Amino acid sequence: MNKRKRNDDKLYKITRPQAIKRDSTDGYPCCVICGAPATEVHHILPRGRGGTSELNNLACLCRYCHENLAHGVFAKETKLKLETIIMERMKQYEKN
Repeated sequence: MNKRKRNDDKLYKITRPQAIKRDSTDGYPCCVICGAPATEVHHILPRGRGGTSELNNLACLCRYCHENLAHGVFAKETKLKLETIIMERMKQYEKN
């Protein structure tokens, strides 16, 4: 394991709970796209493509939306929508 991966794994341990808190409604993590119970914390820009575990690169998703984002026909459109949603949520999260 290289140093970048180790450092990002450490960061993920810190930012994953923050992403869950940011994307929760009434204490339960919800998918930022459809509002269903979230089961995944997704890297918007994958780590394999240079993405990191910064909070603004993470989003809680349900299994269905996560699968559509990774393999769906409208993956690019969904990713753009997801980025917009996360930017708005980050502004609200930073205010609190």
